[in-house]
Amino acid sequence: MTNTLKHIFTAVIISLLLSFAVQAQNAPQADDIIFKALTDELTRNSTDLVLNNYKPPFYISYQLYDIKSLLIKATMGSIRQVQDIPTRISNVRAMVGDYSLNDENFIGMPSMSSGGYLPVPLDNDYAGIRRAFWISTDRIYKSALQTYEQKLTALKQQNKTESETIDDYTKAGPLTYISTEPDFKVDRPKLENLAKEVSAIFTTYGDIAASTAYVSVVKAWTYQVTSEGARIKSPVNMVALMVNAYSQAEDGEPIIDHLLYFAPTPDQLPPIEKVKLEVKQMADNLVNLRKAPAIKDSYNGPVIFEGEAIAELFIQKLFSPNAGLYATREQVRAVERQGYEQNAANKFDNRIGQKICSANLNIKAISKTRTFNGIPLVGAFDIDVEGTTPPDELVLVQNGMLKTLLNGRTPTTQVKVSNGHMRLIRAGGGYTKFKAPGVINITFDNGKPAANFRREILDEYARNGLEYIYVVKKLQVFNTAMINVMSSTANRNLTLSKPIAIYKVSTKTGEEQLVRSAIVNDFQTAAFKQVPFGTNEQMVYNTAAPRMGLEIPASFIVPQALVFEDISIEPDKGITKAKLPVVPNPVLAVK
Repeated sequence: MTNTLKHIFTAVIISLLLSFAVQAQNAPQADDIIFKALTDELTRNSTDLVLNNYKPPFYISYQLYDIKSLLIKATMGSIRQVQDIPTRISNVRAMVGDYSLNDENFIGMPSMSSGGYLPVPLDNDYAGIRRAFWISTDRIYKSALQTYEQKLTALKQQNKTESETIDDYTKAGPLTYISTEPDFKVDRPKLENLAKEVSAIFTTYGDIAASTAYVSVVKAWTYQVTSEGARIKSPVNMVALMVNAYSQAEDGEPIIDHLLYFAPTPDQLPPIEKVKLEVKQMADNLVNLRKAPAIKDSYNGPVIFEGEAIAELFIQKLFSPNAGLYATREQVRAVERQGYEQNAANKFDNRIGQKICSANLNIKAISKTRTFNGIPLVGAFDIDVEGTTPPDELVLVQNGMLKTLLNGRTPTTQVKVSNGHMRLIRAGGGYTKFKAPGVINITFDNGKPAANFRREILDEYARNGLEYIYVVKKLQVFNTAMINVMSSTANRNLTLSKPIAIYKVSTKTGEEQLVRSAIVNDFQTAAFKQVPFGTNEQMVYNTAAPRMGLEIPASFIVPQALVFEDISIEPDKGITKAKLPVVPNPVLAVK
């Protein structure tokens, strides 16, 4: 090739590269396409969506959930199931009326409005995204009109004055929030190997009938635009490693145990060798639990809760779906629906300013906090799904007194503004939103050092004449990943889930005896008023809020130990016992 041709060839290549670079620079990015599609369709519907002489929507919110989920199940060292599913879901909120009175917060007759549904395309198809939101908006607007008319009629029939009502929704100004949180890569082969190695530990345990290791990864981005001018992109990420195992005692009682690990990214899960060691310890404990004596006598007195049992205790009693520290409001009802469903009442709604806990207990929501003592907090978030930023610190309980409740933008009689805790929750195959915790910090004032805590407590009650007390280290977790046998033993009408690790401890010697067949009987929230002792050191419990199983990340920072003064431990008389297998576990036959 001559020098002239070389120069021409080089010039052409440079020209092409520059052209490609310019094209790449000018090519619309994924975020730009999504936001443009949402904004253009919202703008069009904000001006043109009017049916006959009815009101147009005063508020429209569009959310697109871009979700990538991976689920790996392994048993006895082999992969049993892998689901790697990308999903895009639309969420449309179109309200008729105004902020003070609209179609929400009403229980009426089912809407008869018709309309279609179009899935959101997985690729960044501008027209396809607009079509999906267009058809949903049309359907939701028609339904909102019917509901609004029903609500106006119901209010007239009930002759309620304005002073008897509160606003249906709170205003918010324009907000732009584009998260800069870096994305993370999912190494599927590495996670499959993790599930296989962890599940393989049970191949040497013939007394354990069933076991499963689950690895779950959810990477989600929420895109939102509103008629108020909001433009939001925020992440919801959660990685979980769940290990469950099932056995039976000699009398047929089902015995279960679990280990749960949650982290914001796969790299923040504990090292595999640490996990394998803890799984082996769990398996050994499960074998010991099979042989442990069943309790025979009832007990009423002080009980020490330690470690993760404390976190589960607070979750189940103070952050449960129906009776937690969440603001709720009475719904307006159509006459036809009077007496059918009960209003969503929360026992804490009318207790703000009252004592609900021991004076030493304090509970704060610190949902923007990312780490505690170097441990990543899976529940941390900067903005909720309604576009509200939670405060750096929200005091829920101070010195035992209830100060406020978690809330979104729907006012209640007690909490009239949002504190940014309306969160995205997975419900079955779709997603919805509920009030839920992010990061909760629970402290005990004037606590004792953890190192000598138990010995001091035992000495205290020995002086009071008690021969023994109970220590609860672990409670069953209600979650969707449990195998069927486990679920059937867990989901009963107990006021607190069944203890997995409960010990009868001598106050004189400190010797502890593992026992089984015990339940914490009739644990009421009033028990939180009688917590005389606790530790000043805390621990992190990364988990999932109990709104919809294992689908919303939450973190609880709790004292390492607490003493509850007056707790009833009873023999579990509701156990469904099954006969032991006729033929032994084949694991015993494999050499």
